Parts: sequence; structure tokens; C-alpha cells
Amino acid sequence: MTTKNKQENKYFCIFDYFLDGVFLKWEEVQGECPVFIHGKDWVVSLEDGTQITAKIIETEVISDNERRIFLSSS
Repeated sequence: MTTKNKQENKYFCIFDYFLDGVFLKWEEVQGECPVFIHGKDWVVSLEDGTQITAKIIETEVISDNERRIFLSSS
């Protein structure tokens, strides 16, 4: 489930990324929160343009529109 911004009539989702247990970044994306598949590779784009590809090891639902995504570099 996602939160709908009634003023703009849009959905959004906030991701908090953790890589190997260390906070990496947070990101707000428009659209519905996707279903995360554990073991799947996920690409995170950092502010400096670097992209990190890591495996999803766990996800935690914080609220209707916020997810913590735990990634592993190994």
C-alpha cells in the first residue's frame, strides 16, 4: 500500500537503504511501493552518480509509504 498525495493525485514511496548494516541513503520515488524479492540484485544510485549493485537480504515496512531495504555487498 502507498500513500496518495491528494493535492497532486500521485503516489510516492520512501526507501531507506542500508548496505552491510550501515545507512547508505534515503530516497523518495513517485509511484506505488514495489514488492521486494529477497536475493534479487538491486541498484542504488548515489548523489555523486555512483551506482551500487547489491543483493536484497531483508525489507522492513515502516509505514504505508516507507520501507527499509537491507542490502548485502557479498
